[in-house]
Amino acid sequence: MKNKFFLAAILLTPILVVVFSSMYFSFGMSPDGTKNNGVFFENYFEFNQFKNEEEKRDLVEFEDGKWVLSVYITDLDLSKESIYLMRQLNVALNRDINKLKRIVFYSNNTLDLKMIDLKNKYPRIEIIKDTNGALLDVLQENSKINFNVENPIFVIDPYGRAVMYFEPETDPKLMLKDLKVLI
Repeated sequence: MKNKFFLAAILLTPILVVVFSSMYFSFGMSPDGTKNNGVFFENYFEFNQFKNEEEKRDLVEFEDGKWVLSVYITDLDLSKESIYLMRQLNVALNRDINKLKRIVFYSNNTLDLKMIDLKNKYPRIEIIKDTNGALLDVLQENSKINFNVENPIFVIDPYGRAVMYFEPETDPKLMLKDLKVLI
């Protein structure tokens, strides 16, 4: 008789868990939403709309299936911290380091020579010139902060969709937490 009660308890436990959790969820006690530390862009936009100088190729190729950490540089001095933080986040991802690439965008012609120095300092970073500044306009239009002044880090998914950006005062540990969930 004792073994029958024990067997019934073992068999009924998963059923009771599913029933009570379903009731709990259906009565409106579900999670309130996501707990992202980044800020989602206001409108959905894809990167395949931006073309290179010759207007033939996409500005960024997404064939490798990697997530992209990016910064749009308007002033190199203001963006140095964001560029350094991108590298630190990439290193901190440890085993997922190969699932992410870093890209720096710029459109100001006066930055051309400085980009060579930047490439020497950060050899694994990809530098892309947005010749007509269309990307900066779209980033500015879809965010709550001024991309001309702040130079925040933003995230692009492997399919070429801009996902979110991190405000400059966001703790790097919280950024890393978001990136680990995404990647």
